[in-house]
Amino acid sequence: MMINKFIVIVFCLVIFPLAVYSSESKDGIFDQKKELERIQNQVNQGMKKIDSLKSEAISTQKKIAGYDEKIATNKRVINRLNSQLKQLERDAINAQVELENNNNNLERSRRRYLGNIRQFYFATHQSKSTINNLLNSEMELKRQIKYLAALSGFESGNVEQAKHFLEKSIDNLDVLTGQTKKVKGLKQKKETSTSLERSKKIKQEKTLNKLRRLEMDETERIMMLKQAAEEMEKIIVRLERERELARDVERRAGQIASPSVFATLKGKILSPIRGKVIKSFGNQVDRVTKLKSFSPGIQMSGKPFRKVIAVSSGVVAYVGNLRGYGKFVIINHDNQYYTTYAGLGKIIVSEGQYLLSGDKIGDAGEDGVLKFELRKGREPLDPIKWIKFDSF
Repeated sequence: MMINKFIVIVFCLVIFPLAVYSSESKDGIFDQKKELERIQNQVNQGMKKIDSLKSEAISTQKKIAGYDEKIATNKRVINRLNSQLKQLERDAINAQVELENNNNNLERSRRRYLGNIRQFYFATHQSKSTINNLLNSEMELKRQIKYLAALSGFESGNVEQAKHFLEKSIDNLDVLTGQTKKVKGLKQKKETSTSLERSKKIKQEKTLNKLRRLEMDETERIMMLKQAAEEMEKIIVRLERERELARDVERRAGQIASPSVFATLKGKILSPIRGKVIKSFGNQVDRVTKLKSFSPGIQMSGKPFRKVIAVSSGVVAYVGNLRGYGKFVIINHDNQYYTTYAGLGKIIVSEGQYLLSGDKIGDAGEDGVLKFELRKGREPLDPIKWIKFDSF
């Protein structure tokens, strides 16, 4: 889009004035030499801009490399945290198993302790009954009571020990749970940081692609400037020859330019192609870039390869081709008005050929779009005001 706009500007400021000035004074040729110098300055400025874009692209690549390094570092940390989480999960499983075992041991110790208490109770009561009924010895009774009391005390110690181990298992599991939560939090932070770095990297990659596109566009622009400069140099040489010839003819004829017939045709000339206007004349604002520009003509859209005609009679002043812009023709009407037909797919006329109104110039391109301009000398005019309404 940017390149196409630039081509239109080059065409309007360089090629069109050159064709117009083929019939004007040496001042016009001097102006075109100044224009050639301006284009060469633009080429130099374009080269500086390319260097600046390359420098900015290198800076952006360094930023991308920095983001890549941060992302790689975060990945290594995340992998290490994943390893820690796996180990903590294994430790937590073992701690859970240990907790269940200690809980089972506590239950068994409690059951044994309660069983021993019951035995102690039954033994002491049975012993008293035996004393009353069977008159056993006092020593045997004391021995049984002492044994059962010691056994109950031992089982009580086992219960307390089992409780202690259970509490340790619970504390250990709580510690592992806390460590797992902490590691998961660190992992989440690193994953969030990695996502942010990736977003920044993607943004910089888009910037880098944009810079590369701008560099390509600027390179293309410089190539077209150089092409326009070469074309201009050739035309200046030709114009200088034609100026000398025209000056000799005018000197011999001593004629004064006759009034322009074309000037009387406002609102009456034919449309160059059957179709609709898709871009108007005058100031424009790009919807995407919001940049302001001036359209020196109109763009019309018709069927692909549709016939393009001369809007009025005149002499073909210039036939050319600009890369990216297409083939174009300039027609001289009374040496005062000029019409331009650009974006042609095919041209069937040649320079110096006289055409009548409605004569075929060529065909539109594959897209069916024609760029049409009307000028009085160097001044662009709005073609809509000159074309017959019913000829579109």
